[in-house]
Amino acid sequence: MIESKIENRIFDEYKEKFPVSKQNHEKLIKYIPGGATRSLSYFKPFPIHIEYGEGAYVFTPDGEKLLDVTNAYGALVLGHGDKDVSDAVCSGIKKGSQYSTPTMGQYKLAKLLCERVPGFDRIRFVNSGTEATLFALRTARAFTGKDKIIKMSGGFHGTHDCVAASTKKNVITAGIPKGMTEDMIEVKFNDCDGLEKAVRENAETLAAVIMEPFLGAGGIILPEEGYLKFAREITEKYNVLLIFDEIFSFRVHEGGCQALYGVIPDITTVGKVVGGGLPIGVFGGKEEIMNIFCHEKTEKPLYHSGTFNGYETVMQAGYAAMKKYDAAAIKKINELGGYFQAGLLKTFKDNALNIHSNQIGSLLNMHFVNKEVTTPEIVMESEEKLHELMHVYLLNKGIFTIPRGLFVLSCVIKKDEIDNLLDKIDGCLKELLPLIKEKYKHLLE
Repeated sequence: MIESKIENRIFDEYKEKFPVSKQNHEKLIKYIPGGATRSLSYFKPFPIHIEYGEGAYVFTPDGEKLLDVTNAYGALVLGHGDKDVSDAVCSGIKKGSQYSTPTMGQYKLAKLLCERVPGFDRIRFVNSGTEATLFALRTARAFTGKDKIIKMSGGFHGTHDCVAASTKKNVITAGIPKGMTEDMIEVKFNDCDGLEKAVRENAETLAAVIMEPFLGAGGIILPEEGYLKFAREITEKYNVLLIFDEIFSFRVHEGGCQALYGVIPDITTVGKVVGGGLPIGVFGGKEEIMNIFCHEKTEKPLYHSGTFNGYETVMQAGYAAMKKYDAAAIKKINELGGYFQAGLLKTFKDNALNIHSNQIGSLLNMHFVNKEVTTPEIVMESEEKLHELMHVYLLNKGIFTIPRGLFVLSCVIKKDEIDNLLDKIDGCLKELLPLIKEKYKHLLE
């Protein structure tokens, strides 16, 4: 069978190319279930191991150099080992990494973010995107005195219980008590009528609508024209808070998607690129909402603590990264994203394939489907086997990608490296073409 022949050829080359990664994997599984401590890091036949990164590349213990278009799932917007970030961390950590007190490092980063993000009057620091959305929801519930939350099907807001349960592909909800999701309501993204109905019918008990301005993990599904403004109008009409989760989307504009689309939410979460490669989460919003945490203005402020909140080394890294990731840097990286997208679409056409790629700024997601990808339900139709084979094929050819077809660019990637990436993708599609002709004929023009 063609599929098994192609798979064996690709997997055998991978095993031959990365023997030390296999040895390291076998060591890890003795102590870490699955050999990877985050679910997304595992893939068959065994996960790749990275020894270090430099600029646009990562290096494996097998001696292989790979062009990195994962960039830590969006966190490393300046690439690996950026000098300004590294210098800030190294000089700061010598003085001590954490003091359990307020610091001027927190002030500098908070001020920068509040000046850049329209929806930030006041912010609080946490250590991950999951924590940021957790506290965004808690803030909304505490401020409104209501419990229900609306989220979008296919929207990803971290792994705390009430948001982890979703119709999104590959999300596992085992271990989440039913009670944790009873106050969660799902509606379809880009469905104005469905959103209006859910908000109207639940307004008396509805604290907030939480949404990504575009679905990130859901496949880079962009908002239809007027959709985000409608979400803002309908939540204001029924006195419901609007939360934008910009942890993934923040990189596309200096002020995030809310600045790009001109729609300002009540509460915002950011993270990833804000930490300069170190762990961070941020939630914040309008002053009157965030004052619920303020000792000077609230008799019993909402409790929010954490040993590493506002970790001083992260503040230094984040400030250095955000100063460098300015409007000019964003314009440049977004243009490279457009260049890559144009090349991808040409490659699909040259190979007579009716497949698609969604793109915004420096983020792109390939989909092995034969229709425009406008909903997460269509994303679920993308042929997983082809994604799996492409991922391993590209690793064999020196390209470190995300298995689901997501490409995340960094500021240090160059046009000739994107050309090389496009060449390798073209080679992969030609390798897969006999299989597509046999089993996936619907993907042919």
